[in-house]
Parts: sequence; C-alpha cells; structure tokens
Amino acid sequence: MKSKTLNSNSKNTGVLLISHGSRLPESSETINKLADMYREHTDFKVGICYMELREPNIPKAMDNLVKNTEIEKVIVVPVFLANGMHTTRDIPKILRLIDDVDEHDHTNENHEEHGDNHSHHDHHHDFEKINFDGEIIFTEPLGADPLVVEIIKKRVDNALN
Repeated sequence: MKSKTLNSNSKNTGVLLISHGSRLPESSETINKLADMYREHTDFKVGICYMELREPNIPKAMDNLVKNTEIEKVIVVPVFLANGMHTTRDIPKILRLIDDVDEHDHTNENHEEHGDNHSHHDHHHDFEKINFDGEIIFTEPLGADPLVVEIIKKRVDNALN
C-alpha cells in the first residue's frame, strides 16, 4: 500500500492541476492519469482543468472543486514545463491574483526594426474569472527539475532500446 501525505488541513485545502488543453484526446488522458496518480498519494481533493481548448475551464473546475466542501484554500499547479504568458498573465488574471491592467503586451513590439520578423502568438482574451474568495496559492510550473531530467533520460534510453 502506498503512503499518503496526510495533512490536518486536507478538508480545508484543494489542489487544482491546470493543463494547457488540446484538441487531441491524449492530453485529457494524460492530465487525468496524473491527477489519479497524485490522488493515490494525498488526502486533498484534486481537480483538473484546462487553460483553453477543453473543458472544464479554470472557473468551472474551481467551482466543482470547492462546491459543497469546507475548502478555504486551493493550491493551483500549472502542469506546464516553463513559465509563459499563460502562467504569468492569463492564469493569474483568471484566478484574480493580478488586476486587468493594460491588455496590450508591449514586449512583442518593434521586432522588425530589431531584425526579428518572425510571428508571435499573442493572446488577447477576455477570460472568465473564478468565483472563489478563499486563499489561492499559485505554484511555479514544473520547471528544470531533476525529476524532469530523469524523464528525459528515460525517453532517450527507451529510444535507444
């Protein structure tokens, strides 16, 4: 039997895993499998959602996670490899962690005059925001973690065998 992380706050704390979302069904299978695997190791109520392209979106998943519970705190984990516009701007706005300030992203301006004429995908969405007044802890993405390196090593080893 696998041991679970027992926490006295497990009734008051939920975990929400956010995936980017894809039109391909495999993306849903993967995030659902990760959530199921994590549930085996915790007593926290765990939900999943998607930044875009699939349902549930973040507000719907948050509603489902906290509905009819004592949850006062939600730990939100972006299941992304690195920071980008979704993790630094879009998701924090949806979670109401940052204000809707200037929607125009000035970081992509004047690329042609600097010799950078490739196209940039810049989202300008009006995202629905969550309806939760409890505490939200938004973690970093997975990042350059030694465990990710182990996965890369495993993929390379499997490719060679």
